[in-house]
Amino acid sequence: MRLRTRRRFVAAMLSGLLAAPVAACGVEPTEVIDAGPAPVISDMPAAATIYLVRDGRLWPMTVAAESPQPTDVMTALFKAERRMPRGAATALSSLTLTQVQLVRSPPDPDRRNDPDIIYSLHMRVTVSGWKISRMAMAQITCTARLRPEIWAVEVVHVTPESTGRPKTHTCREFWDLSPRAGRLPP
Repeated sequence: MRLRTRRRFVAAMLSGLLAAPVAACGVEPTEVIDAGPAPVISDMPAAATIYLVRDGRLWPMTVAAESPQPTDVMTALFKAERRMPRGAATALSSLTLTQVQLVRSPPDPDRRNDPDIIYSLHMRVTVSGWKISRMAMAQITCTARLRPEIWAVEVVHVTPESTGRPKTHTCREFWDLSPRAGRLPP
């Protein structure tokens, strides 16, 4: 009787060992998902340049941001009202930053043979509030365009009544608001 029990035990063990690799089959690997920049751990905030308003013109100012990533710089722009230097203002006080996304655009089909241009980045900024002024649009667009990898800024304006379509801007359309002794990015 003992021999019979041993055989059953050995048979059960062998069937369990053989079933384990078979159970793991069929699991397909997933593709790599681009989820944005890698997390950065830092005890010191990064310095970021943003545009505030002084004498009716855009005025560059260096502020602390959580990181130099474009999304954190945009967040710092909207929070700058809390620590505004004397003589500076912002046109963003009636707006709330809802979302910031970096969006890849496919290359221009007319320039597909250019090896230097593969993709361009656009920043999509969603803001909520009743009205977005031209100066507020200039602050958002020109602050984002300080980063060389961002080619254009899409602003989506959300009001309590509706959601607007994304409108693409570059800082060039706000060059009339440039600082008296300076220039704005393209």
